[in-house]
Amino acid sequence: MKLMNHTLTTTVLAAMIGAASIQGPAAIAAEPVDMNIREINGKVHLIVQRKGVNNETRYEQVIVPADEADNREAELLLEPNVISVDRDIVTYSPIPLSEPAPSYSRSQAVTRGQNTDAAQYSDPLFNLQEHFDVGETFNTRLSEAHGRLSFDNTIRVGIVDGGFIRSSEVTYVEGASQNYGKGADFYNDDPGIECPFLANGAEKDTHGDWVAQVLGANTNNGLGIAGAAQNVELVAARSMSCTGVGTSFENAESVRWLAGDSIIDVPDISEPVDVINMSLSASGSLCPAYMQDAIDYATARGIIVVVAAGNDSEDTNTVLPANCDGVVTVAATTSSGGIASYSNFGDAVDIAAQGSGVTVLDNGVDPINIFGTSFATPIVAGAIASALSDRPNLTPAEVLTIVSNSGKAFSTSGNTGYGVGILDAMLFLDGAGVARDSLTFDSALGAEREQFLTALLHPAASAYIQAQTGATDACEIYEVNGEALSEPTADDSIAVFSVAAGEPLDPTNGTASIIASTTEVEDLVISQSDIDTANGSNRQLGVAHCNLTTGANCSVKDTVKTLDTASVTLPNACT
Repeated sequence: MKLMNHTLTTTVLAAMIGAASIQGPAAIAAEPVDMNIREINGKVHLIVQRKGVNNETRYEQVIVPADEADNREAELLLEPNVISVDRDIVTYSPIPLSEPAPSYSRSQAVTRGQNTDAAQYSDPLFNLQEHFDVGETFNTRLSEAHGRLSFDNTIRVGIVDGGFIRSSEVTYVEGASQNYGKGADFYNDDPGIECPFLANGAEKDTHGDWVAQVLGANTNNGLGIAGAAQNVELVAARSMSCTGVGTSFENAESVRWLAGDSIIDVPDISEPVDVINMSLSASGSLCPAYMQDAIDYATARGIIVVVAAGNDSEDTNTVLPANCDGVVTVAATTSSGGIASYSNFGDAVDIAAQGSGVTVLDNGVDPINIFGTSFATPIVAGAIASALSDRPNLTPAEVLTIVSNSGKAFSTSGNTGYGVGILDAMLFLDGAGVARDSLTFDSALGAEREQFLTALLHPAASAYIQAQTGATDACEIYEVNGEALSEPTADDSIAVFSVAAGEPLDPTNGTASIIASTTEVEDLVISQSDIDTANGSNRQLGVAHCNLTTGANCSVKDTVKTLDTASVTLPNACT
């Protein structure tokens, strides 16, 4: 593929902030790259795709002097099992621009928001995390979303990056490196990690640590921030050097490793991850075959890949991996909901989230605010991982569809090319079928019927009730009030239903079973045996007031609620 003649400098995944905050220019990589020949330190990395004996395709890297690249590429293409030869591309995640975080107090952290159902965390910097704000018009509303979730399932999230450090704020369950020290080591200070291009006295990049904090920081530990996802296991896939530089092939190999593929000289991952975050990019290229194949390998195994749009204020058409198929590409906004001036744009962008003024701990100690699509991306990845904890069966294709319906408007008008807007985690959970509210039910023996308890609990009455309903006696008969749901239409039904655990709470879901329904009255009668059957089969119970035939107005936002089976109050005679 012929590329434009220019020299690639840096794709800065942290944009400039106000001039008063900038102390000199942004750092760039030490390794120059000529994008016409893709030369890296005088060498060209040829990525060779070969067909194996069972028609499977594998990639290998052949490094040659730049002046021999054309001849070697031609030779390789003559080999009968070679499908294609591409040239590797340098990717960057340089040290982002930052500023000290505003002062904070611990007391503020535990009083944020007015919604009592919203999650509250005691981390001392929580009050600065605007993407958690309750009822926020121009942000992601993670507190409300977390309060809506049970976090029953542990979700594994892989971070393709570099600059991983040991700290009390982030815990990695495992990791490996594809870059300068290939193998099981991945922390900056591990003995197997090499830093050949780090200048004397220069600090090692900690970009990956910041990304990991935003996504999955240890919560309620009295330190730092709350992670965008709870109950997650973080896996570090080091593919960037100590100076924040890597190659697209190393990034692709990390994606494959996180998805469970075996990589030469790297120990296999214990089990594949569920979500992959890639806060990195390179400009000037279409998505290479080896990167697209790695992403396809992951998504075919049910893994959602979330990537940064990049920070060059340019079209993502030639920014990878943002322009690859099957990924969720994330642009950046300010905390007030405007487009960040540095954010890339274009048809490849799916959604946006706050990337400016995101608070983390620097080296596990000092609070700072950081800027870039690098940090919008883990907010989105964290929201997706959170939803997967309650809806683990969501596929990558379903997630992309839900994302496309989960945006809300920016605070400024005329913003095109930034996806469907700012991610609203509450809308995302709507699309995932996680109920916003629960509905209680009452004993059928309550209120005016309580005066007939003696008769209704008579053995003859109990035998009749058991024969008709399966309940042991009248104490096991309950009423569900459909009036607590939205206003009905002529085609609506009230229904108590169940769906398989992990499936969207939707009476028209493929796993749904209608326990009882009516179109005639507002109250619906169910029995304890109905509840026991659903619970014994590991199914979720719900109540809907909608069209059970078309499903057109069945929505967890207002017409479908989860059925709370633990709060029923029984008459004294039944206890």
